[in-house]
Amino acid sequence: MESSEPPPSGDHRLARGDARRNRILVAATDEFGRKGYESTRIADIARSAGVTDAGVLHHFATKHDLFMAVVERREEVYQAIKLPSDSVRALFDEFIAVVRLAAQEPDLLRFRVMLTGASRIEGHPVQGRARRNLEAALDTLVPFVRTRITAGEIAEGTDPQQLVLELLALNEGIRDQWSTLPDRIDYVAVFTAAANGLYERVRAR
Repeated sequence: MESSEPPPSGDHRLARGDARRNRILVAATDEFGRKGYESTRIADIARSAGVTDAGVLHHFATKHDLFMAVVERREEVYQAIKLPSDSVRALFDEFIAVVRLAAQEPDLLRFRVMLTGASRIEGHPVQGRARRNLEAALDTLVPFVRTRITAGEIAEGTDPQQLVLELLALNEGIRDQWSTLPDRIDYVAVFTAAANGLYERVRAR
């Protein structure tokens, strides 16, 4: 007997394809985060996502392409940080908000911890990425902090690069500690307290 249901529309097929692609990305984030790039197999990702190996390769031609798609997915979270125009306090609040957002996806956080080390491995797909990201952060944030010292928000004598490096180090260090003891460390709460403490230390009185 022929089905009386109409065939799926192009929109429905597209939606199913997007949902399948997202499942693959989620599974890949977990697998790469736990095993690293070299030890992760397409077959493991496919099984976790509930698709075939061919289903993975339909969306991502190679393991390298899939890995880099996860890297870009991770970057989307931190691209949410917007450089404020009015205060370093607002900048710190932006960081806290992004940390809170990132904490909603623990597998993506674990992937980020793995990525930090991987970027220093010669020949790795993300070799040098951490350096480029740090240079970009310094090039953007240090001049901004310098203007806020001149404006009187941040205490005179504060080294703007030192302040930015400490903020970035708090995030990276606490995230790494959380990945080691996730049951004992509240990533968002600890980072928020540390960032607020750093701001209180450098704000003009």
